[in-house]
Amino acid sequence: MNMESDYEWYVNADLSAFSGKWIAILDKKVVASDIDAKRVVKEIKDKHPNSKPLIAKISNETLIL
Repeated sequence: MNMESDYEWYVNADLSAFSGKWIAILDKKVVASDIDAKRVVKEIKDKHPNSKPLIAKISNETLIL
């Protein structure tokens, strides 16, 4: 997988379960989440040292389109 397909998945996924948290996405899956971005990065480095995940903050606000 690549970051572009992970980003496309991220844009269309229902990530409301991660509201207010930072997440890391690899291969179209959330592989780490926490309210602290540093902990997410540490977990990714520990579990997936050679990866380049997509990291994003999930808003806890509802968007109205």
